[in-house]
Amino acid sequence: MDLRRWARRTAGLGLALGALVGMGFLLRPGASSEGAEAVVLIDGSSTVAPITQAVAAEFRFLRPDVKVSVGISGTGGGFRRFVAGETHISNASRAIKPSEIQRARENGIAFVEAIVGLDGITVAVSRRTQIFQDGKPCLTVGELELLWAREAEGFIKNWSQLGSRFADAPIALSGAAETSGTFDFFTSAVTREEGDTRSDYFATEEDQLLAEQTGANPFGLTYFGFAFFLSNQDRVQAVALDPRRTLIDPPIEVLEEINRRRAASGKPPLRAAGGACRGLRPTPDAIQTFLYRPLSRPLFIYVSARALEQEAVEAFVRFYLSEDLIGDDEFLLDVGYVPAPEAIREANRLCLTQRVVGTAFGGHFSGLSAEEITEKFLAHCGMR
Repeated sequence: MDLRRWARRTAGLGLALGALVGMGFLLRPGASSEGAEAVVLIDGSSTVAPITQAVAAEFRFLRPDVKVSVGISGTGGGFRRFVAGETHISNASRAIKPSEIQRARENGIAFVEAIVGLDGITVAVSRRTQIFQDGKPCLTVGELELLWAREAEGFIKNWSQLGSRFADAPIALSGAAETSGTFDFFTSAVTREEGDTRSDYFATEEDQLLAEQTGANPFGLTYFGFAFFLSNQDRVQAVALDPRRTLIDPPIEVLEEINRRRAASGKPPLRAAGGACRGLRPTPDAIQTFLYRPLSRPLFIYVSARALEQEAVEAFVRFYLSEDLIGDDEFLLDVGYVPAPEAIREANRLCLTQRVVGTAFGGHFSGLSAEEITEKFLAHCGMR
């Protein structure tokens, strides 16, 4: 959000700022104790980065004495730095993993977890796509699994192998790199095992590049956060997702071969059920209610408890979690995401104030419903 738009929101935001100033968390510009510019170091998810960058821009307007540095090395890359004590805050598009929790513990890094918004991973194709014979981009989750699971590598190479609805043309896939939380969540939700994916696709942390390449290829398909879809609607369109884990009409020989491969990997078979694809595209309402299944998800920041002892870091985090930022539809939709439920936003602030460390999710996250996420997080922060 640019600062001129921020100025038009100061009446509402002023209440939050006044409260923060009253508690001593927003000092006047230049009021750092040493008189030098303080630095808040952040790294991690490319998906969460637009939110954090927007918060940082508004915070800089209020606190020019504080420099907020936002890196983008992916959720996994960000956590590697965070658990080593190299950064103050880690942006994450998934919950922290058990291995990362263990590494943090070994290094004496305690952390506070916060849910800063909701996202819907968007499966996207070119606006000029020729993949779908009827011109209506739609996939069942079963078809998406057939397309992306490890057993498809070197075998599922032509769109017509998915069924008669698809073009007789080579498949061109791109998506998130292995360091990405989007990669972790997508593979867990679609192929039922984190990291289970074919490797013969173009992988990158550069979501904008994914949008540009897919937009230029009528037979390309990719996936990324909702924000990158919204900012590239002149290039790409969203595929509607039907949550059924069945296929519609794959060729018999394709289904037999893929299930032979799946059996060798100890996986359940995919099944064809016929019918029509009746999917839902990602929208703010569908994401907020988790009707956009199974790719709706929360977005996180993780804050070092030790770093919170620094006035600039605590001021920035309190500002970030204020109701007039992450509770503001306009603010989050400006950067392409959706506010978390009010109860979660309140729990964020309670966890911060009470310094409740650790994670609500124990390192296991994908597959939880909106209600389960809310209950676990509220209980973690002491609201249940």
